[in-house]
Amino acid sequence: MLDFEYLEPTTVEEACTLLQSYGDEAVLMSGGAAVTMWISQRLLAPEAIISLAKIPNFDYVRFSEKDGLTIGAGARHRDIEMSPLVRQHYPLLYETFSKVAQPRIRYMATIGGNLCTGDPATDPGTSLMALDAEVTLTSTEGKRVLSLEEFFVDYYQTALKQGEVLTEVRVPPPAEWAGWSRIKFTPRTEEDFATVGVSVALKVRSGECEDIRLALNSVAPVIVRAHRAEEVLRGKRVTDELVNEAGEVAATEVEPTDDMRGSADYKRHLVKVLVPRAMRQALERIDG
Repeated sequence: MLDFEYLEPTTVEEACTLLQSYGDEAVLMSGGAAVTMWISQRLLAPEAIISLAKIPNFDYVRFSEKDGLTIGAGARHRDIEMSPLVRQHYPLLYETFSKVAQPRIRYMATIGGNLCTGDPATDPGTSLMALDAEVTLTSTEGKRVLSLEEFFVDYYQTALKQGEVLTEVRVPPPAEWAGWSRIKFTPRTEEDFATVGVSVALKVRSGECEDIRLALNSVAPVIVRAHRAEEVLRGKRVTDELVNEAGEVAATEVEPTDDMRGSADYKRHLVKVLVPRAMRQALERIDG
């Protein structure tokens, strides 16, 4: 076992102060799903672990018609999956969180911890990005709000600054005439990391695409927002030809690498196939 201090602040402010004091020698722990694994593998050797578990009211899941969905960073995946508010108003998130790892992991892992790892293979950030979510970062100097696209910087790197804690995730109110789809293509079971993951949210009225957000995971050093593929459809009447073209364009926006789940070429091919499939599913949900 490693020798480290284990600290349990009871407020966000106290956690930020401790982070500022210890600097790079401290690591935050929320649910602990990632941190405990990294320490056991000797990928981390901190002088101090700052646990957020004792901070009250840090795991809320709330919804209002005006503000949309707000999730405390300490909310566990299972909290989000089982929330009737999420299931009713954000079925894309319900579908996503219900297929993250296994239930025993979902009971442990928190949304704040998941996002702060910056892992491009994980699912929650992809669907949150497709829903235009933002994160609130808190420090002793105040708060700042970033889109998830701004928050994810590089492979396992985020925009968190020294002394900052991710405290909240906010998702805008759901749009009318909206369709959604989540496709998680895995080599074995849904509990595995995706070879390619696709999340799409569409806003269509009278056959015209008023808005679209397309996000992909496991295909680049970060979760990718496929802007050029979105522009293929945005403001246009949706046709099969445009949907297929969006898949072709999306495949040019990714930077996959070879790994145990597939080669880079295989992943690009999957993007071409899965993006149109996801868009068609989203369109069917609007028509339905």
